[in-house]
Amino acid sequence: MTFNPLQERGIPLDRQLRNWRELNVLPIDPDHADPYTRCRIITMNGIEVEAILFSHQLARHCPDLELKQQLARVRYIEAQQQKVVNWLLPGLASVLETTIAYEQVAVDLTAWVARMEPDPYLTRAYEFGVLEDFDHLYRYANL
Repeated sequence: MTFNPLQERGIPLDRQLRNWRELNVLPIDPDHADPYTRCRIITMNGIEVEAILFSHQLARHCPDLELKQQLARVRYIEAQQQKVVNWLLPGLASVLETTIAYEQVAVDLTAWVARMEPDPYLTRAYEFGVLEDFDHLYRYANL
């Protein structure tokens, strides 16, 4: 059985509000967590940030005041959700460690997109992107 988000009812917005105790999550322990846990957190954080930016742009270009108010409530919930995901990363990581983790995510995601792309021209373009991401990862790892 697969998960289909279009068949799920969802949770009403008023039940998704979190207090500070619920927002204050325990970060992962980098010494004991799976290496891809950090990649998953970075990926989810990027998805949440993009959702917030998209709804912000939608609200800016929407003339309907009632819809803007509903979007503002959704954005507030999404901002809380993004904070929870982002705070799962430990604050003790150096800037270099964080940069290497982001490059690892870039390599993995670009490689996956290249593998799944049916157009051979675009596949080569994505593979070149993977090569660039590997180069960045290599250079940062040598610092």
